[in-house]
Amino acid sequence: MIRTWLKSLIGSKAPQQQTTSTPYAEPTEQELQEARDRLDELAKLAIFGDIGGMRPQKDNRATSWWGGNFLGAKGEEVPICSQSGRPMHPVLQIRVDELPERPPEFEGLALITIWMDLQSQSLEDGTNGNTFAVRSYDDLAPLVPLGFGYRESPELPTFPVRWRDAALEQPGWEDMADEVPTNVACASDDDWFFNSHYASDHYYELRSRYPIKLGGWPAWIQGSNWPRDGQYFLQIDATDKGKLYLGDAGSCYIFKTPQSWEIKKDCY
Repeated sequence: MIRTWLKSLIGSKAPQQQTTSTPYAEPTEQELQEARDRLDELAKLAIFGDIGGMRPQKDNRATSWWGGNFLGAKGEEVPICSQSGRPMHPVLQIRVDELPERPPEFEGLALITIWMDLQSQSLEDGTNGNTFAVRSYDDLAPLVPLGFGYRESPELPTFPVRWRDAALEQPGWEDMADEVPTNVACASDDDWFFNSHYASDHYYELRSRYPIKLGGWPAWIQGSNWPRDGQYFLQIDATDKGKLYLGDAGSCYIFKTPQSWEIKKDCY
């Protein structure tokens, strides 16, 4: 059961159409080892977060929050969606020094806030300021309260975010297949990938229980959909507890690009 779930999580191999003119050979042990080594090179640190699960410090905005109690720079306003004209809602605030480990993408950052137009149907390809907004800060000291406080809005519940654990995460199959020898990618034996030491019971528990994932690799549902020159930062999964619904049990993925930030949405 766990193996089946993990294969759906990190992608499945598309059937290879072999022809008599281009047959694929069984991979050699050297090719398999090359694939395993590349998998180790591509594994990235992921941090898993939960909402709630501890007593909230209602008056402490300088911590990680879900649904409100955010900070911002002096003079900043609640972001307005450029497409709809609606004020955006505070969804996730990340205080970076609270993380059990710091993914490389978060170096130099002290706080990140993520806002969304919760009524928008266009999260699939939003850009910063259009359907969502990301704001990042390198210093906590000058920040001031911004937006809804603790339980001041009925749209999302307000919860402290608890950073649960860290693990190395391998890429999904679609982000991996071009990184290995062709004979390995086309082989029927895929245990080296789907039963790797990264695809463990512990990793399965983290992915299935916690709706926030920082760093690592995007866990695509329908297929890889990276923005051009995008650097993956984090993933938020649909959550009943947090009252965030992203299609049919979907996820949204946030990327840093050379110009700004972009968001992608995926669902079943």
